[in-house]
Amino acid sequence: MNLLQKMNSAEFKQLLDFKATYPTLGEDLIKALGEKSFPIQLTLAECVMLGNALDAPWSGAFHEIFQTFKSKP
Repeated sequence: MNLLQKMNSAEFKQLLDFKATYPTLGEDLIKALGEKSFPIQLTLAECVMLGNALDAPWSGAFHEIFQTFKSKP
């Protein structure tokens, strides 16, 4: 059973709403969830995208990780 099949109905609806707003990102996320069986298999980018789709309050915390690799004057 893949992650898409394991999703709760409320979260699945949020995912579909995300896909309606961001078709390409949503399709990529649905594809990833359909191919993987365990959350640990998701990439960081997929986790951030899923967090954004589900309005997870922690998803913005990854911003600090990404900022680590940006040049600063």
